[in-house]
Amino acid sequence: MINKIKKILENSKADEYKIVETKTNSEELFLVKKDIDMTRSKEVHHFKVTVYKNFEEDGIKYKGSSSFDVHPTMNEVEINKSIEDGIFAAGFVKNEYYEISKAEDIKINNVKSNFSEGELSEWMTKLIAALYKNDNEVKGGINSAEIFLNKNYKRIIGSNGTDLSYESYDGMIEFITTWKETEEIELYKMLTFSNYDAKFISDTVKEMIFLAKERANAKDTLPSGKYNVILSGEAVKEVLSYYVDKSRAANVYNKISTLQLGDLIQGKNVKGDLINLSLDPELENSVYSAPIDDDGVPLQKVSIIEDGELKSYHGDLRYSYYLKTKATGDIKNFVIEPGSKSLEDMKKEPYVELATFSDFQMDSITGDFGGEIRLGWYFDGKTTTKITGGSLNGNIANIHGDFYLSKELQSGDGFSGPKAIEMFQLTIAGK
Repeated sequence: MINKIKKILENSKADEYKIVETKTNSEELFLVKKDIDMTRSKEVHHFKVTVYKNFEEDGIKYKGSSSFDVHPTMNEVEINKSIEDGIFAAGFVKNEYYEISKAEDIKINNVKSNFSEGELSEWMTKLIAALYKNDNEVKGGINSAEIFLNKNYKRIIGSNGTDLSYESYDGMIEFITTWKETEEIELYKMLTFSNYDAKFISDTVKEMIFLAKERANAKDTLPSGKYNVILSGEAVKEVLSYYVDKSRAANVYNKISTLQLGDLIQGKNVKGDLINLSLDPELENSVYSAPIDDDGVPLQKVSIIEDGELKSYHGDLRYSYYLKTKATGDIKNFVIEPGSKSLEDMKKEPYVELATFSDFQMDSITGDFGGEIRLGWYFDGKTTTKITGGSLNGNIANIHGDFYLSKELQSGDGFSGPKAIEMFQLTIAGK
């Protein structure tokens, strides 16, 4: 099929083209409590074609592009029609001109995964065992779960001679934990992984059951006011993704970010911890790890921010070309180095620790972040109280000159970094 697509493209009026072929073999399993409700196996084959047209108007060079799917069931007439329509559409897209990747004589490796050591179906039993290992409480536990495990093959073919391929594995578990006291509450968790790590899965379940229990027993809402806040859990990744977005080449080119190379992104007189950010295409146990991106650019670990100073932009070929910087490629994993304070040190003075939110959001354009509080703990210097309700509001640009990152680390969903952030005098809207 791919040779058929390639032959039609080479005889078309496209100036350049790219084909991304993906094959995915999947095992899916659905559970209610600890009982298997349904299982399913799938095999999916996709071809994503991009055609380019280079043209000039009023002395300005453009590169138009159009992307579309070619299905394995399509015949030559249907494929040819899709390509012609794509080329026609590309002629109306006035993207500033840029050069696509050049073919490189390189060898790339498959993404390392222990799931390669057997059939997918054999691993599902092990995943179930890891998921329910710590589900042994009377008043709560896993109410329902869905497990997905995929074997992926990706091949990138370009008109420039690029022809690279690799295999990878990715898994996802979605589960809901419940706890019942006077009323029943639910907490949702999505877990992604590319290796079988039983402890990682079972420890996550244990933590979620604990949080569900704490949430069920949390009744108090804080009075509105300013508090020293320790942000922990998934919200930490969302806040720190601000620095990834601000240093992205596409955002700089489109004026969404005003950062320039050499800028001290936290200011000159930082009282707290400095940000050290890198992108790592080989981050362990991440579903986003890959040796190349969809343009065929080989990916390597790259340092973006060092001690608060922006050292490099990051991004795909197009926007890196516009900024006249070397393309790092599209790397989706990011790493933030640990800070100077332990969680124990952060908790020596009165604090509010916030662990789960109904809907935590980070606006990388404005720097605003916040969400509705589902569970937290308030320490007034003597006693600790479980809290729920109210909302947190802050702006990272106002506080990152004086915040602290924890020495303790967390990892998951393409992120490795501090487990908590200590921030001062943040606004909580409460009762």
